[in-house]
Amino acid sequence: MPLREPISAEDAARHERILERLLSAATSMTGICVGLLGAVNAFARSQNTETFADDVLAMNAMLFLVCCYLIVWGLRSNSRQLTARLLRIVEYTFLGAMSLLVLIGFFVVYSVL
Repeated sequence: MPLREPISAEDAARHERILERLLSAATSMTGICVGLLGAVNAFARSQNTETFADDVLAMNAMLFLVCCYLIVWGLRSNSRQLTARLLRIVEYTFLGAMSLLVLIGFFVVYSVL
């Protein structure tokens, strides 16, 4: 098993700055998903229809919430290696959730028009 190179203090500080920015964005996106979920749900009820978007929005909000938990864990960790691993996981999860949100947006606009 190869030894991993230690993470420098400069890289660790950069990881923390990235995590702090992502925490702000992830909490905002969680709120946006919950707000959109309420709006889509209200629209669906007024039309007496069920939509696929509300289920996906709920899952998307959960993905952003998972990002928040992982970010806080990374910021509270004393291990630079763990913080770097959590940052990588958060980046991929956040990117996936944002991509899913874009797809949901297209779906909602298409279904409304």
